[in-house]
Amino acid sequence: MLFPVLRQLDDGVEVTAEAGRGSARLRSAGRPWHDEVLDLRCELADDGVSAVTWVRTLNGDGIVSWAADLAESYEGWDGVRTWESLEHDLRIDATHDRRGHVSLRFVIRGPRGYDPSAWEASVMATLDAGEDMRRLVAELGDLVS
Repeated sequence: MLFPVLRQLDDGVEVTAEAGRGSARLRSAGRPWHDEVLDLRCELADDGVSAVTWVRTLNGDGIVSWAADLAESYEGWDGVRTWESLEHDLRIDATHDRRGHVSLRFVIRGPRGYDPSAWEASVMATLDAGEDMRRLVAELGDLVS
């Protein structure tokens, strides 16, 4: 049985690898110009490592529909399915083990994610392909709405 990995925050969602291990938080969604630009704060933490960046999207850049597609594909898929933010400062790679689990690798890059020399930090978390993924879709929907 997997450790409960999703936690609703007052201002976002946290995905945790397991008790005492890596976590990714998406939070503090805001629209700086009151238009389609939506900024999110992404925080990654693991044993001895932490990284934080602000992520710019256009209305979430389809993160909710991407996660919903993963949730609908609970029986599995081949390869990696990737979501990436507008300025390439956040990427989420999803793989399926065909045994009911989805692994999400959260990768942040800075200070300019599109720059090939940007630093990179990542955290991996595994979710149940069914209920956990549906909960993630709901939490992401709340975050970007």
